[in-house]
Amino acid sequence: MTNRERRTRTKRAVLIVIALLLAVYLISSTYARYSTQGIANATVDVAKWAVRMTADDGTTLSSTTQNITFTVQSNSNVVPGKIAPAVTAVAVVELDLTGTEVAVDFTATVGSMTPNNLPSSDKISLTSAITGGTAGSVIEIPLENNVAFTAANGKKTVTLTLTWANDDNNNANDTATGMLADSSRTITIPVTLTVQQHIAQ
Repeated sequence: MTNRERRTRTKRAVLIVIALLLAVYLISSTYARYSTQGIANATVDVAKWAVRMTADDGTTLSSTTQNITFTVQSNSNVVPGKIAPAVTAVAVVELDLTGTEVAVDFTATVGSMTPNNLPSSDKISLTSAITGGTAGSVIEIPLENNVAFTAANGKKTVTLTLTWANDDNNNANDTATGMLADSSRTITIPVTLTVQQHIAQ
């Protein structure tokens, strides 16, 4: 093989390599324009929690057990200002969810009754209801249109209702409970108010 033929073959080989490199570059460049790079630029923040509770007398409430004053409801079968089985008492709480970014569950439970001669919390039912809603032990408050609660829809009036169950074997304790009510037709008992994120089951 002559030197001239060798030079010709070398030039062809170099040209082929250059052509292949150019083809790979063009193909990869074109592909990259229509493919994702797998880089996520979006950020995710923790949902805001901004819950405030206020009693109807203006007292700020917390999630700890605390005394709440209930107004005894009139009952023609019981002396005014006294509590007896089947008589109810109510208290109103304002629940302000403005700015909160999750649906919530509201629960009210009776705390430990003292002194010990008073009935235990299982003798008293405590239900709650948002104005116009159905009473229950747990109230679910959903987000509206999947956006944070606003000042317009985040303020809820919650009515707490106490009811003493009739128990003929518990008359002594029922009497002691009835004596808690004073002439102002109010009764104060410990209540735990809990507000937590609603988790769908």
